[in-house]
This record gives sequence, C-alpha cells and structure tokens, in this order.
Amino acid sequence: MDIFEILTLMDEKEIQVNKRLDSIISSNPDPFPFERINKGKSLLKLMEEIRKCIETDQLLLAGMKLKELEYQGIQLLLK
Repeated sequence: MDIFEILTLMDEKEIQVNKRLDSIISSNPDPFPFERINKGKSLLKLMEEIRKCIETDQLLLAGMKLKELEYQGIQLLLK
C-alpha cells in the first residue's frame, strides 16, 4: 500500500472520529460519556503518532502503530 493512500485514509478516519466525538458531546451533555470520549481522543492521538512516524521515515514503527489502530477498531480499507 502506498504511503499517500494510508495518509488519505487516515485523514478520512480522523474526520469521522471528530464528527463522532462532536456527536457524543452534543447528544450527552449530562451525564458525560467519558469512556467514549477518551477512546476517541486516544484514536486521534494514535493517528497523529502514525503521521509523525511516516513523516520521519520510521515506516516500521508506523506499521506497528497501524496494527494497534486496527486493534482499537479503526480499519483502513485497502483499495
């Protein structure tokens, strides 16, 4: 898979996660669903770490973090 494909797919997933977080926050003002919000934030953080690994040519580490992202429930569909 091409690195640019991975980055494009991650951008799409980041948008989805951000929309989902906004939806969770707006629909549940009280009581706050902290567990779901924290998971969304951790997914976004992991995606940012993957992006930094790719930018610094640490592709093996990026691959390991991609596997962790898949384990957390974000599947990047390969075309």
